[in-house]
Amino acid sequence: MIVPKTYKIETENYILRMPNEADIPLVFSATRYKGFNDGMLWNPPQTQEELLAPLKRNIKSWEASEAYTFTIVRKGENQLLGRISIRKTTEKETWDVGFWTHPLAQNQGVMTEGLEGVLRFGFENLQAKRIEACHAIWNIGSEKVLQKNGFKFVKLIAKGFKKEGKWIAENMLAISIEEWKNKQ
Repeated sequence: MIVPKTYKIETENYILRMPNEADIPLVFSATRYKGFNDGMLWNPPQTQEELLAPLKRNIKSWEASEAYTFTIVRKGENQLLGRISIRKTTEKETWDVGFWTHPLAQNQGVMTEGLEGVLRFGFENLQAKRIEACHAIWNIGSEKVLQKNGFKFVKLIAKGFKKEGKWIAENMLAISIEEWKNKQ
């Protein structure tokens, strides 16, 4: 399926749209919070200009139908509240999701609702049969978002990813299309 750049996911309270350069100041501001990037593969940028290359990669991946990154904004506003991506994996009909919420918008249900919309997009539009997600084992907030959306624990990955020369353990959770349909 080819997803046009203008594609948007609408939930009850939010619009999920393709990222753009206007998002960069708020993405950068999120990275200024201590600990924000600790559970992510990427390190905080030193300048806003460093965020242009990842934005271009997001757009290129979208155009190649390999991954879809969405900026989450409240309806009627255009201020970034977070980001969520759904990406192809090497396993057929399996996609994975990754997400973050701006620290000023955390604990407000933004990502729980955003993930709900991305799951619908993944299962209905991308024909995913399974959607996975990994989170640093200490990141209880992400774990709760996944569980609220029906994800179940799959396995512990002791060497999930390396950050500053140290391995970060991750939990993998997943939801199948059947589990998702039963939850609807």
